Amino acid sequence: MAARIATAVGAGIITSVASSTAAAIAPPEHRGRALAFVLGGLTSATALGLPLGTLIGRTDWHITLWAVAGIGLAAMVGITVGLPKVTLPAASLPDRLRPLKQGRVLALLTVTSLAFLGAYTLYTYIAPALRDATGGDESLLTWILLAWGVGTLAGNITAGRLVDRYDSARVLTGSLALSTVALALTPPATHSFAPTLLWAAVWGLGVGVIVVPQQHRLVALSPAAAPVLLGLNSSALYLGVALGGGVGGLAQEWFGLAPAELGLVAAAVTALALLGHLGTTRRPITPTPTTPAPTPAGPEKSKT
Repeated sequence: MAARIATAVGAGIITSVASSTAAAIAPPEHRGRALAFVLGGLTSATALGLPLGTLIGRTDWHITLWAVAGIGLAAMVGITVGLPKVTLPAASLPDRLRPLKQGRVLALLTVTSLAFLGAYTLYTYIAPALRDATGGDESLLTWILLAWGVGTLAGNITAGRLVDRYDSARVLTGSLALSTVALALTPPATHSFAPTLLWAAVWGLGVGVIVVPQQHRLVALSPAAAPVLLGLNSSALYLGVALGGGVGGLAQEWFGLAPAELGLVAAAVTALALLGHLGTTRRPITPTPTTPAPTPAGPEKSKT
């Protein structure tokens, strides 16, 4: 348990810092693609790591944990060697924290939490939820997880291109609507293996789009406070993940729902996230008048 907590702390830190760095070194017109590229690392790990971890864990779970530690060490070396130095502008701490006083920021963060609360209400219990499709076969479950991960990665890549060309709010509307429909179809779509593969890929596609337009909107709201806002968005995401497992467990205990029926609860929560998101789109986002956005420092700037 202590090792998991330490790993989660590291994951939470690197998610927000990596996104902030991407927003700093990319030109504004390519910011969405840059954020999606960085998050592509997270979704690629989801697509490959979950199935691999499942397979490795069948032999010796110690090997899985050593693999996580080894990959983390490789990432540290890569960051040390390949990442340019990035510094924030000379803005005071109150300037950087001022966006937190805006109800708009809190509304955006609430949407992030609700979206992932909905997703992980079901995903936390994915193995028992898909027992009809897998028959308890872990190999079949691995293929379904891989389909979900590939769909998530495809959604992430697509999101980066979409938010550079279209309004990020509309992109998020589409992804939340797709996720709501996919989750609502969980009970009828997961009785056999082949339809479940397609369902998992479509649901993953919807989930994979969500974070990029949210990050893009937060950065547009206050470029100078991007590190703070992206960090809060990561916290909101992980809060939703944590609460999702609790909601799914309580729904089964209190209402006697079968695991597959959690898709209906997840769909309702995701629909609530969609309604909250639509409420944030009633007026356009206008940047907070602060200092310029973070930029690469020194000679590295010319390389970007």
